[in-house]
Amino acid sequence: MLLADLFGSTAAHAQAPCVSQTDAGAKFDAYDAATGQLITKFLCVGRPVRLRDRSGKNLDPAQIYYRTGSTIICSSFTDTTTTFIPTEPGALVITQNTQGGAGGNTQGIIFAKPYEVLATPQPAFEFSVCSPGLVQVTVTDTKYPDYFVQVGMGPRVPALRGAAVSYPVGSTNTVTVSGRNPTAGLCEGTSTKPFTPLPAPKAPVLRRLTLPAPGTVQLEFEVLQPEYRYQLQVADATATGGYRNLAAVTAASPFTLPAAPLPGCYRLLLQDQCQPPVFSLASNEICSVQLTGAATNGRNQLSWTRSGTYTLTRTEGSTSVVLPLPPGATGYDDAAVSCGTTYRYQLSLSSGPAISVSNEISLTALSTTPPARPRLWAGFNLRNQVELRAEVPGVAAGGQLSYQRNGAPLATTPARRLLDSLVTPDPVVPLCYAVEFQDACGNRAPTGSSVCVVQLKAEVASPNSPEIRLTWSALTATGPDPAAPVSYQVLGLASDNSLVSSVAVGNSLTYFDLQPDPNRQTVRYRIEARGAGLTEPSYSNVAEVARPVKLVLPTAFTPNGDGLNDVLELKGRFLDNFRFTIIDRNGQTVFQTTDRTRNWDGRIKGAAPVPGAYVWQFEALDQQGRAVKQYGTVTILR
Repeated sequence: MLLADLFGSTAAHAQAPCVSQTDAGAKFDAYDAATGQLITKFLCVGRPVRLRDRSGKNLDPAQIYYRTGSTIICSSFTDTTTTFIPTEPGALVITQNTQGGAGGNTQGIIFAKPYEVLATPQPAFEFSVCSPGLVQVTVTDTKYPDYFVQVGMGPRVPALRGAAVSYPVGSTNTVTVSGRNPTAGLCEGTSTKPFTPLPAPKAPVLRRLTLPAPGTVQLEFEVLQPEYRYQLQVADATATGGYRNLAAVTAASPFTLPAAPLPGCYRLLLQDQCQPPVFSLASNEICSVQLTGAATNGRNQLSWTRSGTYTLTRTEGSTSVVLPLPPGATGYDDAAVSCGTTYRYQLSLSSGPAISVSNEISLTALSTTPPARPRLWAGFNLRNQVELRAEVPGVAAGGQLSYQRNGAPLATTPARRLLDSLVTPDPVVPLCYAVEFQDACGNRAPTGSSVCVVQLKAEVASPNSPEIRLTWSALTATGPDPAAPVSYQVLGLASDNSLVSSVAVGNSLTYFDLQPDPNRQTVRYRIEARGAGLTEPSYSNVAEVARPVKLVLPTAFTPNGDGLNDVLELKGRFLDNFRFTIIDRNGQTVFQTTDRTRNWDGRIKGAAPVPGAYVWQFEALDQQGRAVKQYGTVTILR
């Protein structure tokens, strides 16, 4: 048979000299090198092929040549290799030349066979390690009609394209997917991928639920395992399993869900990556707490629907307090509120490891009940300002206090403390204060108490006497117990207003200090008054007496050595900072000293005293820094 009979007229025309000589016994077959299977049509890229002479003659292998190409090759090949590996898909012709001339350059007996080489690409697939002991594989490849999956050293099983199938995991953590064309069973592509087994799942733990905004839920939870999926669910009796999916949770804590179903009980559900999930593990359940309230007369009423162990917090400004709740309470009446004051309330429920925090509500207290009568305390501070302190029982802050001085408006303010600096103490003219109160709801309290403060006057009893006379006005009040007896103490103060003496004088309004401190030119006093229903002492103004610096000298002395009036001595009061000078008739300074212990014996530069009149000058600064000057004459007698 001619080659044209085998390959068609075109091949015959192209290779006219080549004549098929199968009748002469030329023939070969192709076999799969690995399995020894006869190959009749399809070769595979990358799979070794072995050629075997089938002429039936005992030919010398060194004179049997093979060549592969896209067409028949009649000469010029000397390759006696009988094994080769196809590298590219497409048509392939294998030519056999036997008993050719020397070097294979002459045409011998030519025999050829056509084959088709098929590609064996790696099949594409996806997989998920979806739960402990399972891996889910999905073949996404489209190059083969048939596919097989093998996990580790497990069995190789057929697989359908696009189907997610879960397989058990063995001791080897690999997934192998093979693609095969049934018409060429030896042509098979294989792809292997390793995987890491999942850690043991841990049930998620919810820690805190808050309602940061209307209709919004915020959940805090312990760290999630990224190898698993999580669903936020809400309890729903109509849903399968009693819970309905709300959202996938992938972010770290906290997680915020707007437009959340409220009220509601929530949980996190851990699931594996399988579709549909094979494994799941639920967290603890945490339920929302909804707080409602209303302001009524003199109290704020709060309520909630779910019983449990609650903590109720009330915030006023920046100060928060915890209100006591009995076990199982579902409501609370807050009567410790001040009219017009806004309070914020929030409820928290402890349940196992979790805390559920309610929404925060604000209530402004209302009342139609008049507040209690205000109480007033009044007294002078050490700066001689009248300090007023008002107290409204049951009302810690808010409202308006109207202070009056001697019946005239002094100030209207919510402040419970007020200073009146525009006063001049005068025991003769009473200085009385009163206060009235109106709360933030417009309710006016009964007329409040009044206090007439103690006003002190201190003066020297007589020009030449060291005695100080103190007189003061009485303390009167219309407090809770105005009939309570009043007693007084005279307080002696140092220049820095520290206390140096205290004398109880009963209910007297006059006191004589017979022996003021001789070392203090300025003496200071204050009256402490107790009683009249005041809960603490009231004090008078600080009154002081500045006694004058005074030098006392004789008009003459006799420095004659008889032991009587031989020297001129400096005597007087408060001689602390001075200069004493004696001048003769010529205007010359003959004696000067700043020490009161020095005296003058009449001598001038050591000379004997000269009888006659001398002028003296005394200059001093008193303890208040004021200048004092005195002048006079002294006569030296024989």
